[in-house]
Amino acid sequence: MAGLLKENKSIVSDWFMSKPSMLGEYAEHHWSLAQQVGFPTTKHEDWKYTSLTDFREIDFSHQAETIPTQADIDKLAIDTETSRIVFVNGRFISELSDIDDPHYRLTLLNEDAKQRLPKPINPEFFLHMTEASARETLHLEVAKNCVVSKPIYLLNIVSRPYGGMSQQKIHITQGQGSQVKIIEHLICDNLQDTSAHYSGSRLVMDVADNAGLDHYKLCFASDTHFHFGHNDIFIGRDAKVASHTFLFSGQLTRHHTSSQLNGENSHIDINSLTLPRKSQTYDSRTYLEHNKGHCTSRQIHKIIASESSKAVFNGMIKVAPNALKTDGQMDNHNLLLSRESEVNSKPQLEIYADDVKCSHGTTTGALNKEQVFYLQTRGLAKEQAEQLITLAFAAEVAEEVDIPFIRQLALESIKQKMSKVNG
Repeated sequence: MAGLLKENKSIVSDWFMSKPSMLGEYAEHHWSLAQQVGFPTTKHEDWKYTSLTDFREIDFSHQAETIPTQADIDKLAIDTETSRIVFVNGRFISELSDIDDPHYRLTLLNEDAKQRLPKPINPEFFLHMTEASARETLHLEVAKNCVVSKPIYLLNIVSRPYGGMSQQKIHITQGQGSQVKIIEHLICDNLQDTSAHYSGSRLVMDVADNAGLDHYKLCFASDTHFHFGHNDIFIGRDAKVASHTFLFSGQLTRHHTSSQLNGENSHIDINSLTLPRKSQTYDSRTYLEHNKGHCTSRQIHKIIASESSKAVFNGMIKVAPNALKTDGQMDNHNLLLSRESEVNSKPQLEIYADDVKCSHGTTTGALNKEQVFYLQTRGLAKEQAEQLITLAFAAEVAEEVDIPFIRQLALESIKQKMSKVNG
């Protein structure tokens, strides 16, 4: 055991010392917390089904600094009208971004401003390492009563040459009564690169009273990429929030959505769609605190696992003692497309208040052979029948998306994955 602890400490030290220098008291604080928590192993309950063995192969001494051109950005970006904010290897690139939009203001936070940021809702090792390693924190501020006409597009590009790590940190503040759509997009500029590399992200969304937020996270990295994302959402009174996460790529992808309902009469939707294949591992986690009464929440999480892939879902709803009239629902449904695929699900409730309505449920199964046979009798080939049933399974999550292009992108990604599996 002592040898394992020594090895894990060495991994963390090599990782952090690959940075040019410390970034001040804020980074020092999170670095200290990361050391206290320790590098996770499968002996930790929250990492029981998610192994980091391959993570050790990454060479953190190599840092990629190549900046793509505007033409490269246009090829990588999603094809819909947005206000684009570009990051390359976690760093904000102002010359490639829309920084003159009247609907919001962008600033890089100094040390004093970072010290005033809210504490993480449900921190863990990789969150602390992102906070300690990110070279900058971008603050995006939306004014009161402002309706942002176009989605704000946070394009995070992991650029060649690969290797090492990149860390991205963004803090979004919404004024009272504001309305905004946020698209968070992770992509690699060379999907054929076979070297192991890692990215971490931390997006904090502070939603004020009477505000509305629609958030979408799209993960489209290479097959050898490791990504650990942490989103925190703080929600005020009479606010409405929806957060949708689509995990479509990477060797190991683990995403946390942590939320607090801190004002009465607010609502949040948290949905996710996870598509691991080959030997990939995708781990999706939600943590929701109902801290005030008369709030509602709805969660739908679906996993489609194929080949020898593994997926994990862990969801927690906590209801505080004074959060009366809470109404929270969480559902996780999983589809296994092969005998070798694996899904581990753990939905949880902690209720400390009376007069609440909360529920959770999970199901896991294979394709229904009778449904496949029925569609075959109607003239479809077996592969077409299986794809149609799979699309129908995922549609419940995709149909929650208000932006047509993203909804279509999700459905097309399922078709592509299915064609590779069937091929």
